Amino acid sequence: MLINSDLVTEFAKDIIAKKDLKGKKVQDIIKKIEITDKTIFADRCGTYFEIDAVENTDKAEKAVAKCILEYGYKMKKILFVGLGNAKYISDALGEMVLDNLPPPSDKMAKFKPQVGRITGIESHDLIISAKKIVKPSIVIAIDSLATNDIAKVGKSIQITNVGLTPGSGVGNSRKILTYKSLGLPIIAIGVPLVANINDGGNRRLVVPIDIEDIAGKLAKTISNGIRQILA
Repeated sequence: MLINSDLVTEFAKDIIAKKDLKGKKVQDIIKKIEITDKTIFADRCGTYFEIDAVENTDKAEKAVAKCILEYGYKMKKILFVGLGNAKYISDALGEMVLDNLPPPSDKMAKFKPQVGRITGIESHDLIISAKKIVKPSIVIAIDSLATNDIAKVGKSIQITNVGLTPGSGVGNSRKILTYKSLGLPIIAIGVPLVANINDGGNRRLVVPIDIEDIAGKLAKTISNGIRQILA
């Protein structure tokens, strides 16, 4: 099974090193990375923010709000999308964040498309249908991410305007969610909650034993950060 990393600091590691784009700190816990080389990462070019979520929860919450607003997109009406499979804690981040957000209003709507193997319908297609009903100015999607290093699980929050490919980190890529495919801006927020290790030549997906606590804490951090832009 092919397993990739969703973290820009991993999948673009060689490019970042070559061009000395180690990331610009815009705050003490925020790193900003611009990927512009379309010849190598045609579908992953854009602006990424990496938030250190290890110690100061209050700072991390404020950083989430700051990074979302940094893109300058209109927030007239937001469609929040919680991706993933709630049956597995390591894949339930999206739904957990939406559960911690305020009730829907004239300024926001919440949607949980679940995973294709449960519904039989691509998340992308369900989101397109929801978009036609809600008529949002922007989509903010939340999903669990994959890392190549177990030590990085739950340690950071990644925010990007590139969009995302559900399931890409575990070799189960679905239709991509991007500005082009959705027809409106998308901000993707994620936390690495699953890692792959090389076990005797075999790649395996692993999660820490305390994954429930990790996911719960980061979901609350993200939802509290989002609440600040809704105030």
